[in-house]
Amino acid sequence: MTELSALPGLPRLVKYELLEEIGHGGMATVYRARDKRLGREVAIKIIHKHLRGNAEVGTRFIAEARAAAKLRHPCIVEVHDVSDDEEGERYLVVELCRGTTLRKVLEQHREMPAEVGVSITLLLCDALEHAHASGIIHRDVKPENVLVELPSDRKSLPQARSSGPGESRDALEPESSRRPISKNRSETNDERPPSRRSSNPSDLGVVIKLTDFGIAKILDAQGVTSTGQVLGSPAHMAPEQIEAGEVDGRTDVFALGVLMYECLVGHLPFEGKNPAQVLRRVLEGTYPCADRERSTIGGRWSRIVDGALAHRLEDRTASPAKLAKSIRDELEALGITDHRAEIEAYFANPESYKESLPGRLVPRLLARGEAARKSRDVVGAANDFNRALALAPNDPTIFKRVRGLQSSAARKRLLQRAGMIGGAALVLGAAAFGIARIRKPTPSSILAEQSADRDPRTPQVPTNPNEGPGPATGDRRSSAVDPIDSAGPSRNIRLKFPPPLTSVPAQGPPKNTSRKVSILITPPGAKLTLDGREEVWFSRVFNLRTGVHPASVRVVGSKCCEPYEGTITVEAPPDNEPEQVQKVSIRLKPLPATVSLVGAPMNAQLICAGASVSVSAGGSKTVDLGAASWDGRCQFVPPPPAEPMWKSVQIRAGEHNDIPWPKS
Repeated sequence: MTELSALPGLPRLVKYELLEEIGHGGMATVYRARDKRLGREVAIKIIHKHLRGNAEVGTRFIAEARAAAKLRHPCIVEVHDVSDDEEGERYLVVELCRGTTLRKVLEQHREMPAEVGVSITLLLCDALEHAHASGIIHRDVKPENVLVELPSDRKSLPQARSSGPGESRDALEPESSRRPISKNRSETNDERPPSRRSSNPSDLGVVIKLTDFGIAKILDAQGVTSTGQVLGSPAHMAPEQIEAGEVDGRTDVFALGVLMYECLVGHLPFEGKNPAQVLRRVLEGTYPCADRERSTIGGRWSRIVDGALAHRLEDRTASPAKLAKSIRDELEALGITDHRAEIEAYFANPESYKESLPGRLVPRLLARGEAARKSRDVVGAANDFNRALALAPNDPTIFKRVRGLQSSAARKRLLQRAGMIGGAALVLGAAAFGIARIRKPTPSSILAEQSADRDPRTPQVPTNPNEGPGPATGDRRSSAVDPIDSAGPSRNIRLKFPPPLTSVPAQGPPKNTSRKVSILITPPGAKLTLDGREEVWFSRVFNLRTGVHPASVRVVGSKCCEPYEGTITVEAPPDNEPEQVQKVSIRLKPLPATVSLVGAPMNAQLICAGASVSVSAGGSKTVDLGAASWDGRCQFVPPPPAEPMWKSVQIRAGEHNDIPWPKS
């Protein structure tokens, strides 16, 4: 058995032997250690020296440690011990989770399917609801504080020195992470496919745990927030947290929404060049809708995220439990009842999971979308049909359903607009329509005339796409009214007209003719021209009429991005939410950048991993940054035996960037 020994230079504790440093943060350094009394491995967080002398930090540290120690949940890292007042070091002892953080997992899995991302969020919802029931608010939920341990992380684990005979590897694992293993499937109720079941004791499935409860509260002590720990994650902070308002469980819900958005989309909802810009965007509440960033997410998941990210507390999802219910309901509607199984299946074979997912989801999306269409829930049907099309873009039957739904919506808008026309215009239109039908009576024209007799204010719309005036009466595609039926063209659509109204004037005020609209443009410095007039769009809500508005967006003084020339479509607000703000996102396409290393010695090299840049002295590299600019640290590698250097570098899209070799 291989024994573990402590590395020289590590702090020394009475009850614990530190083995190696495994992490470093704004408040503490984390070590893997061995409990000398119990012989098990643990993680120990030792507070930095500059915080140790602060009396308020010490008081809060003990209080938060005792509160967190009461939490017992399979998705919360357990607190085992805390330092005594008389000890030289101030530390916290927690269970050891091997693996990595969710932050690093997301960096490796940027195309994570939506159902996996929401399943991870669901586990964290349950953990936070348990903490909130005990009166504990986390205050700093983010991927860096979520630990992910995969079965591969537990392979070839080193053995700790045992304090007694019979110590097995299972003793090193947290009890909440272990599962009973049985060869008899009926004994364990294991519903996983045979390919995913294992009799290997080290295969304990995927373990996901939330850690660092109360750290943000500890750092709120006077004179301590300057360490940057809390402001180090501004994109996950709720508006009320930034403004130093009241913090409650909904603050954690907002952070969960940010985490869920990143799992689904692959980037943060609130982005900027520096923390100040990010904080400003959080306070403005502007971010691109998730389903517009990735169409495979779908509108239903996007709306659930929007509920968690609501700017006002009263509009936000009330608790992690309610967010969890929304997620569970949608998963069950998609035929997914075991969210843990989805997580394990994905990490066991990500590519295979991605390939099989459309075949599982598309039939259910189509069935639900068709049911929504028949019940006249156009928004719900559009959400399901559009997501099905995004998952299976080459399926012509899905495209036909989407096209039919769009035609149905167009017909509805046509009727709404026609209903707003003045009485004189209606009389002329009805007369012209009646004269045309006298010349060529048809069954559908008889139906229309009967309907007109019931309500002369109702506009007459051809019921057959091939009948009535039009630019090309023999071509369905030229008709303004397309059939709803997705199975094929309908030639006998009967329009149901309302009964006559006696108390409504011939011409009333228009309904929902304008709407509040917020426009988010990336990059932030771009100029917006709307309806032929340059507008200040940042932190502004427009009041625009419904319909199509010409718009152009360009970046002045930079060649970073392709300008946008197009339109913005303002939709009528829901009848039950007339003040609902429509969010419009315009993201300019960044142009490629070229990078050269100048003034470098022969055979030197520049490596910017975050921008996928690797260029040698005298050479040039063309890269797609995916943004207007990239700021990060790059490695300048000189010829051997000189040591590499790290320097900050900025690369601008659409330009040639000469990166000078650092002066020695």
